[in-house]
Amino acid sequence: MGVALWVAIFFEVSALMFGFSLQGPTYYIVHYVLAGLLAAIAGVLYFQAQGAGKGIREGLIAGAVMLIAGIILDAIITVPLFVKDYAFFANPAMLLGYAEGIAIIGAVGWAKQKSAKGKF
Repeated sequence: MGVALWVAIFFEVSALMFGFSLQGPTYYIVHYVLAGLLAAIAGVLYFQAQGAGKGIREGLIAGAVMLIAGIILDAIITVPLFVKDYAFFANPAMLLGYAEGIAIIGAVGWAKQKSAKGKF
């Protein structure tokens, strides 16, 4: 699922930057909204495959695993071919995106657990 999420975000970023020529604050606002939606979809698909009721802990772990997959793919593909600087990983915008993905997938786990118990 981490690879699929990375591919989806790669295409989303490419479309925003090259297809729509978005830059600056507009780019970041649209990107974080779309990346959040993609992370939520990835979380829902993950929990559908794993079964309901796993909880926030499972969501945070799944989000971290997906993040690690994305970082590895960025290190192999994005940095050498497009960015050319591994300081890319310490960029505050990247760090915010990492936190967003883990938090959203964790929230999906929490929501799945609540809905499985009938409390949501």
